[in-house]
Amino acid sequence: ETFDQGASHLTYFLTPATVALAIPMYKQVSLLKKHMAAIGISMSAGVPMERILATVRRFVAVEHRIEYVATKRGVVYYNDSKATNTDAAIQGIRAMDRPTVLIGGGYDKGSTYDDWIRCFDGKVKKLVLIGQTREKIAECAVRCGYPEKDILFEDTFEAALDACVREAQAGDAVLLSPACASWGMFPNYEVRGRQF
Repeated sequence: ETFDQGASHLTYFLTPATVALAIPMYKQVSLLKKHMAAIGISMSAGVPMERILATVRRFVAVEHRIEYVATKRGVVYYNDSKATNTDAAIQGIRAMDRPTVLIGGGYDKGSTYDDWIRCFDGKVKKLVLIGQTREKIAECAVRCGYPEKDILFEDTFEAALDACVREAQAGDAVLLSPACASWGMFPNYEVRGRQF
């Protein structure tokens, strides 16, 4: 598998005949491996390449699951509001391929956050915390070695978004992947994701 990285697309050469598939960057972040597996299976089943490529190009990701929202001033925004537990939120972090300002926190379901914090692995440049769990998550983050100076507390979702806009620079991502339920601030994760 070789690739040529362009300004807004990654081009993957699937065969020696250089059948190229251009996947927009926002799809590449969370769906590349799934796309490549589907393409490989389809090719081995004899599906014509034109049909495969047309299907991949029109594919729309699941709403609220590492969903591309917008690019503003060079910052890419992703909605992973469906990540209401640490296992799902870990996948959101793993999908990021750039420095990330992360919104986390919400309703306390009695979760532990150590594995989630450890998966930051240098990707999360700022951790913006909201909701009932913000102090609990911050304590865990510091205990796991995350810099306390990079943790921001906000009282409202709107203030958290403002903090992200302020902290993110061109080339960064802003990711809503809270590892917590939305209750107490929103009726459900869908409303939280739509507001994001």
